[in-house]
Amino acid sequence: MSLKNVRIRVERKKKIGVVLLNKPETKNILDTSTLQELADTLKILGSEREIRVIIITSDRDFSAGADIKEMRGKSMEEAGAFSRLGHSVCNKIEHMEKPVIAAVKGYALGGGCEIAMACDIRIAGKSARFGQPEINLGLISGFGATQRLTRLVGAGKAMEMILTGKIIEAGEAESIGLVNKVVRDEALLDEAEEIALTIAQKSPVAVKLAKRLIYASLDIERGLEREIVLFSECFAHCDSIEGMNAFLEKRIPRFEGS
Repeated sequence: MSLKNVRIRVERKKKIGVVLLNKPETKNILDTSTLQELADTLKILGSEREIRVIIITSDRDFSAGADIKEMRGKSMEEAGAFSRLGHSVCNKIEHMEKPVIAAVKGYALGGGCEIAMACDIRIAGKSARFGQPEINLGLISGFGATQRLTRLVGAGKAMEMILTGKIIEAGEAESIGLVNKVVRDEALLDEAEEIALTIAQKSPVAVKLAKRLIYASLDIERGLEREIVLFSECFAHCDSIEGMNAFLEKRIPRFEGS
């Protein structure tokens, strides 16, 4: 099967499928088209028998998050559909039978961080920066962070990151368990490929079953569905309009709680 993507590049190396987010001029922001291309790419690589492990990465910034220009002006129903699309991509990553490794450099914010968290293993370059800054827009996370971040780093750290919108460096991300390992940016892809090759040499059946069992003990489906509902509800309030307008106009938002 062939891929005709413009926002994503795919490389096949031995038993590894490398998915590169490929719009560096936009910091790989996630609009509807990019999310759909990513979903299609994962579906194809998931069906290729010779591919045993997938790496998601980028040449520069991993992803600065959702496209605010596209989100601005959405109705509750449209926002819910956008959130559901982001969730479907993250769920596809998590539910794939093949392990998925995120190799992150530069910004991994909002939806970008959420895609990384949906991966089974996260390796960060020293330039990596992680955060869920949606609160600064009068929004909540929309692609699963309220559930996956809490699962990875605990409720206290998840509360801190989500409620303050703070952006953390790679070293702190490693110390709280958000990433497995930090390496030099130049060594990032080599490190991810080394881990991928180690896994690729194992029994695909055993790897698939182990992944399934680990996630079975971390059931978060109900919480993820609730996040979609509450994310879309944000779009019924003036604070989200003010937050997104302020972001695009490069000014401090004036939230009124309505």
